[in-house]
Amino acid sequence: MNTKSLLLAAVVAAVGAVSASAQVTRQTIDGYVRLSLTKGFNLIGNQLNNGNNSIGTVLNAPEGTTVYKFTGGKYVANSFVDGAWDDAAMKLSPGEGFFVNVPQATTITLIGEVSLSNTVNIAKGYNLVSVPLPLAGGLTDAAAGGFPASEGDNVFQWTGSGFSAKSFVDGAWEPSAPPLKVGEGFVVQGTAR
Repeated sequence: MNTKSLLLAAVVAAVGAVSASAQVTRQTIDGYVRLSLTKGFNLIGNQLNNGNNSIGTVLNAPEGTTVYKFTGGKYVANSFVDGAWDDAAMKLSPGEGFFVNVPQATTITLIGEVSLSNTVNIAKGYNLVSVPLPLAGGLTDAAAGGFPASEGDNVFQWTGSGFSAKSFVDGAWEPSAPPLKVGEGFVVQGTAR
């Protein structure tokens, strides 16, 4: 009986030693964003990195959903029909905004790593973007990206039926800095940078 106890103690000690020497330090933060979408068009953004960020890994959308991504100066549509996306390779990277047209009110959950980068490149012209971090606040707040506005920039936020506009004039947002919600996408009409 003592031999069995000693053998068991030796195995437990060996497993403990291996476990102690195999500790891994991880430099990422995993998270999720839960968004309530209304029937029809919603302007949202991906704020988490989910590996390759293909549409199927980013969105758990209901049947009949269509995503509209602004790329190359035009909208590209991608529909979820018969359990599959028309273009399964479409990327929805952190910091990108896009329209989602859902057939009924639904809740979606975005899952992935929180980005360590808090910047989005703004080109001259129209940009459909989101803050790359899942934080709410004013567009110019450091936590929400500290958006580097340039004179003449315009921000358009979706109201559910149209856009609300704010302009950066004489060094300030008019009528006030745009407030952003977690998961919100928006349009920036950028001036030359």
